[in-house]
Amino acid sequence: MIEDHSRTGYEMARVDLNDYVYVNARVRGMRSHLLTRDFFMRLVEADGFEALHALLEQTIYRREANEAFLLNPVRPDYDQALTLNLIAAFRKILDAVGGEPRRLVATLLSRYDVQNIKSVLRGKHGDATASEITNILVPVGSLRLEQLEVLAGQREIRDVINTMHAQQIKYARPLIDAYPDFTKKDHDLAVLELALDKYFYRDAIGQLKGKGTNTEMVRQMLVGEVDMRNISTLVRIRGVRLDDGEVENLRIPGGALSADEFLHLDRLGDIVRIVSDYPDPRYRKVLQKALAEYQEVDLVAFDRELEHEMTRRGAAMSNLDVLSIGVIIGFMWQKNNEVINLRILLRGKAMDRPQAQIRSDLFFVEREEGQAA
Repeated sequence: MIEDHSRTGYEMARVDLNDYVYVNARVRGMRSHLLTRDFFMRLVEADGFEALHALLEQTIYRREANEAFLLNPVRPDYDQALTLNLIAAFRKILDAVGGEPRRLVATLLSRYDVQNIKSVLRGKHGDATASEITNILVPVGSLRLEQLEVLAGQREIRDVINTMHAQQIKYARPLIDAYPDFTKKDHDLAVLELALDKYFYRDAIGQLKGKGTNTEMVRQMLVGEVDMRNISTLVRIRGVRLDDGEVENLRIPGGALSADEFLHLDRLGDIVRIVSDYPDPRYRKVLQKALAEYQEVDLVAFDRELEHEMTRRGAAMSNLDVLSIGVIIGFMWQKNNEVINLRILLRGKAMDRPQAQIRSDLFFVEREEGQAA
């Protein structure tokens, strides 16, 4: 009789990980710990290291910040502390879901697999040590830290790719295919990174079967990222003489911009005309803002505006349906943006940059006053 009551109690307490009620409640709790704009201003105005650290101790980053301080009181590795906190937050979400929610969250997190592989390739290209590479990895996707450490320990880029193939990591195939061009083009790492991106978006978007609301939200974010990358490419290659085949090869398929539209914009050559002729009015508005805000238009200006737009879109997903993956998407993009802001702030402090310059580089997407967490 006792055994039966115990089993019944367990079944009543069991959490259904196949819907968004439980995980979204947890994510809303996590979202309540996101730092406000006012708190960031206090960090900017902090006078000296001790004041800055004391403020960090009041945040969700306190444990990682204190551990960094204990390891190196003179120069705490706050970058690593931020990474560890981000990893813990995203893993907490992944561990709280099952079924379709887990599949979609895993798809969103798979971008970090690509980011980590790029970090390894860049590290090998720049003769970084294995530990230097490992310190910047964010192992929240399907690739475990142990796998990434093995890759970081390889001698050359070719060895990294061969090891990926031996480990049956799916991202090895596009790198193997692109390697001959990589060697022909003076070991230009952009060749491998483009091949990796093309494969990633084709694979990730291809996994989003069906027309459900949650699937469509994830698809919109991935398609938006492809659009952002393609716009960045158009700005980067403006004025460069390339034939149509070379231009088409630089486009990442899967976005809203067709091959013909991509070629048309490239042929315009002039960045003002590219902006005015861009077919999607949402992006046109963002590009016009980049033109208006920066006296000297450059790639950094456009990339920053496009990244901000993706953060706005991600954050806005939270408001579409409280019982959808939009709550998770919103938190993930806001959390990532928070970490970016903290890195900008901490590096600015370390370089003794003026407070006004640090403030100008920060970007915020906050809930409207009175909006529930």
